[in-house]
Amino acid sequence: MFKKALVLLIVLLATSLPLMAQEATPEPLPEELTAMFDYDQSAPLVITEASTETQMEDVTVKDIAYPSPVTGDPITAYLVVPPGEGPFPGVLYVHWYEPSSPTSNRTQFLEEAVSLAKTDGVMSLLVSTMWSEPTWYQQGRSLESDYDDAIRQVIELRRGLDVLLAQPNIDAERVMYVGHDFGGMYGSLLAGVDHRAKAYVIIAAASNFNQWMLFGVAEDTAGLAEYKAHMDEIAPTRFIAQAGAPVLFQMGTEDFYTPQDDVDAFFAAAVEPKTLKVYKTEHAMALDEIREDRLSFVREQLGLTKAT
Repeated sequence: MFKKALVLLIVLLATSLPLMAQEATPEPLPEELTAMFDYDQSAPLVITEASTETQMEDVTVKDIAYPSPVTGDPITAYLVVPPGEGPFPGVLYVHWYEPSSPTSNRTQFLEEAVSLAKTDGVMSLLVSTMWSEPTWYQQGRSLESDYDDAIRQVIELRRGLDVLLAQPNIDAERVMYVGHDFGGMYGSLLAGVDHRAKAYVIIAAASNFNQWMLFGVAEDTAGLAEYKAHMDEIAPTRFIAQAGAPVLFQMGTEDFYTPQDDVDAFFAAAVEPKTLKVYKTEHAMALDEIREDRLSFVREQLGLTKAT
């Protein structure tokens, strides 16, 4: 009797262990939520070109603009085009917000994008955002506008993918997303509603907009509880869980804006395949090691071999 019970226990454990090891499937986002990020994708892009210059001998950098599908206002961007005829894999780069930094705009990843174009034949689009304006946090946004602004920004990032994928020599099956700071947060929302990017790099981003949008806001501010609940609806953790693509998280241990528990929550929310790399650095994430790890991931996901 004891032997039979022991055998039964072993069988039960053996059959239950794989189930315990399986990752839970995240609940789909409500349709009424994802529908807010819809727009007329068939509308003409109307891309204009302000200037063109050549870098690293044969890489073309185009200063372009196209209208927002929400407001009609121009969105400026750099289109980095490799030499040759393609087809080229692509990256949509979205910058960080640090008003005191000269790279708090579409220039942040420009050198990286030009290098990738030269060595690996990658086409990149580096877009301006609502936080490209240094005064955005204090003067360009409010608690009343944050939710709607987030929806608009994600739609504009989707339009950026439209522009990149509309290029004649692009390989639509090999396009990915790289975003730092707010670029990573809004990119996480993009990942939940638009599955054209095949992989994501999320750099020094927070798991919830409530982590960053309330600096200097008093706890007794009228309507604050409602604001937090509203922004929880579009928390990056909810959307990154729907990415359906590999995600690399790059975080800093000395980063005031991304404490360890928040990093853990963000990483836990994503589904496999996912990778977390943590570095002893601050929010700027400027170490060469970080850049090299990111480029290795980009090359791997885009099926590239580093040039020698």
